[in-house]
Amino acid sequence: MNKVLISIIFIISLMGCTVALDGSGVELRPGEAVAEMLFESGIGQPWVGGNPPSSGTYDSIYSQYYWTYKGSAPKKHIGSLKMHVIGNSLPSTVYFSYQMQAVPYTQYQSTAAYSGGNSLWILGSSSWSQYAKVPQWSGVSLLAASTTGGQGYLYEITPDGKLSKESFSFFSGSSQIDFYADTIGQHILLYIIGGQVSNAIVIEVTNAGPSAYPTTSSYPPAQILPPTTTVPPATGDTPVTIVSQGMRGYQVFLDGNYIGTEGTGGEALDGRFSFRVIGGRNHDVRVYDGQFNYPKTMFFQKGVQKIIYVEPGTTVYI
Repeated sequence: MNKVLISIIFIISLMGCTVALDGSGVELRPGEAVAEMLFESGIGQPWVGGNPPSSGTYDSIYSQYYWTYKGSAPKKHIGSLKMHVIGNSLPSTVYFSYQMQAVPYTQYQSTAAYSGGNSLWILGSSSWSQYAKVPQWSGVSLLAASTTGGQGYLYEITPDGKLSKESFSFFSGSSQIDFYADTIGQHILLYIIGGQVSNAIVIEVTNAGPSAYPTTSSYPPAQILPPTTTVPPATGDTPVTIVSQGMRGYQVFLDGNYIGTEGTGGEALDGRFSFRVIGGRNHDVRVYDGQFNYPKTMFFQKGVQKIIYVEPGTTVYI
């Protein structure tokens, strides 16, 4: 039997009865402890201790790594594998490790990690990352880059420290696998082809409040009222206007925060809602009409006004 698989079986037999500490004596979470045990058995990379970036530091970046499902929730936590052509969506930046160390993609291309072996990333609209914080019930795309491809296994360490695996026939080059964030907590994933192990990635699933699954297809629920206290109106260097011919009194959320309702606060009930964002980055804009969501993650060019057209029962237009 393959030495790597023997090590994994051994680790599974130990799980549930081991408490691990990092170098400073701080107790690791179950998934972190298992990841460290994998490394000590020659699988993957050493666990990088410490806390991830503080809330707010990378929140606007995280929004590019997930999407909101419309309709029914996926039946499987790990989706099917499909071919991905990297040349169609080259990132500007890659973020390494639990601490999101930014490296320009052009610099990453010159490293040995790029030219050989297996690597695993969280796929974003303008960057790849080895760590992301996403809301529960959202979807995430994983990018598995392999020089050889072939039959292998995707391993996941769940928030309670359990280790599971799924068999895939990976493409030579790059493959895409969708991940359904149905369980709150830290998910650690890596894959193995022919005994060659990829790096690990971490998906931190957070509580997004009342969710669309499994009881309803809308969020917030139709009965919800605008929060009595909201974040201050969105400010920044880039003006944004939402325009709708068919919706009035809709709520607007920016990067997960409620920022206002169209037609209130002295504004005309004309289907237009204006606000400002910090330009030069991606933002998650969500419109809620009392029954359905219209979410969109998009890039805002600094100082350039953006008009977003939203109509009931349709997608968001830029």
